[in-house]
Formats: sequence, C-alpha cells, structure tokens
Amino acid sequence: MTLRPDINPGLLDKLTPAQREAVSHGEGPALVLAGPGSGKTRVITRRIAALIERGVPPWQILALTFTNKAAGEMRERVSQLVAREDGSRTGLVVSTFHSHCAAILRRFGDRIGLQAGFSIYDAGDQKDAIKASIEEAGLSNTQWTPASVLAEISDAKNALRDAAAYLAEANDFWSRSVAKAYKAYEDTLTRSNAVDFDDLLLKVALLLRNDAEVRDLLQNRHRWVLVDEYQDTNHAQFVIAHALAERSRNLFVVGDPDQSIYGWRGADISNILDFEEQFPGARVIPLGENFRSTAHIVSASAGLIAHNRRRKHKDLTTGLGDGLPVRLL
Repeated sequence: MTLRPDINPGLLDKLTPAQREAVSHGEGPALVLAGPGSGKTRVITRRIAALIERGVPPWQILALTFTNKAAGEMRERVSQLVAREDGSRTGLVVSTFHSHCAAILRRFGDRIGLQAGFSIYDAGDQKDAIKASIEEAGLSNTQWTPASVLAEISDAKNALRDAAAYLAEANDFWSRSVAKAYKAYEDTLTRSNAVDFDDLLLKVALLLRNDAEVRDLLQNRHRWVLVDEYQDTNHAQFVIAHALAERSRNLFVVGDPDQSIYGWRGADISNILDFEEQFPGARVIPLGENFRSTAHIVSASAGLIAHNRRRKHKDLTTGLGDGLPVRLL
C-alpha cells in the first residue's frame, strides 16, 4: 500500500529531529539505534499511531516486546495517541513474543501435533517434569541437576533444535546424556498435551519455516512489524520476526547493542549488528540524545562503552547540563 504523506503534527510534537525521522519512516526496513534514555518507547508508540494516521489498517500492525509491563505501557500510550471511538485500533496487536506465539499456536497448533486446549508449563511444572525425565533417562539427579539440564534444553530450543536434532549433534558423554533426558522431557510434554515457554518460540519458528500456508496467512496479516529491545532477541525470535516481515520488508526494530546483557539466556547480539546485511538498504537512525542523565555521566559511559569490540557507534548527548563529576567509589 502507499502511505498517506501527511502525519498529524501532534504526533511529531516535542520530538528531536532523529525521533521525528524514526516516527515518519515510510516503507522498508529500519534500525533505530536507541541510546540509553533516548525515548525509544515514545518513538515506537508514535510510529504505530502515525502508521494508523497514514492509512495502515491497525490489524496489519504487530508490535513485539519482551515483558508484559512493556507491552501494557505501549498499548496504553497508543490508546492515548489514537483516542477515537471509530474502531481505529481494531485488530492492532501489541504483545510479548511469547504471548503472541501462544496465540498463533492456539490457532494453528493442530498442524504441528498440538491438540486444542494445550497447557503451558510454568517453571514449577517444568522442574517436576525434568526431574521425572532425568530419572526416566536413567541419570542421577545429583550429577545431572534439573537446572543444568533445563538450561541446556532451553539453549537448544532457542537455537531451533528439538530432541532429535540435539541428539544428532551430541558428541560427548554430557550431551548424549542430556539428549536422553531431553527426549524423555519432550515425550512427557507430548503425553500431557503441553508446551513450555521455549516451545512457544521453537514451534512457531518451525511452523513459519515449514508451513507455507500458515506463513502466507501471517505475512498477509502482519504487514508492519515492530520489535522493541531487538538487541535481546535470540535465534528463534530472529527467525520469527524475519519470517513475518520477509514479504513486506516492513520490519522496524529498536535496540542498542551496547545494552545487550542477556547473552547468558540466548540473546544473540549479531541479530542487531548484522541487521543491514539481513535487510539490504535498511535505514539506520541513531537516537543519541539522553533525557535522563547529565553530561558527565553520559560522556563517562560513552567513553567506557567505546572499548567494546562489537558495536555500532552513535554520538551520545544530553541537554541536562554538566551535572556532578563522576566519582569512583
């Protein structure tokens, strides 16, 4: 579709030039490098409102983030920006990755062997199931602790490896032992018609990869995809976001590789560092003005983070004055 050129001036009010550029971005992929305290949530929510103002049907917009709190805040801000009673927000999806994947599986899970009404295991359910699976695999709960085995299985699922794929790559005693527990755990979930949180991502990623009909339906539905905290996406989330936006190329991601701290739970910083390689011609918009900290703090943190080996440079500034000098305690 062709976006209407005009944007409600109120949506651009009190934005910096870089923020206005991000909110006003048209079609095609975009990477917003949002420095700390640079107003990224404001940019995402105003962009959603701007897309609706420019003629995009709300049901074609999908915004994904990581926590229920962040998703709730985004929905509330969009509601305030598009405060009309004409159905202007009908069908708009602002959700966490896991919640949206659960909704997809509720609709299409039968295509990958899930029965209607499947349950989602919480941490307690997982712990009970993996304890039983370790015993079923003939392993000791003291040598193969539930926490360590679950962490290994989680890493495998985030890399899109089910039990069979994990076993195929197991090349030492530890991994071959874990493979037995993984298979038993997978069988337990199947018998219980249940999934865990990692399965929500794994199964949707594989569904999008292997089922052309579902992929076509979801690509037509979600023509405008926005992802918050993109530096914290893992491989499964990367595959999901890219599969949904593959046809339209309207993938708008916001993040900062300098703030990536979740590598220990599968976050892959290369997702944001290599965005331009994945989407040639992508627009890169740095948000460098910090609205929370004074100049001494901003310059000190910028000087430290500049030593990172893998990063994308952006100039950090602030209009809050010099403030107190930074002290080392």
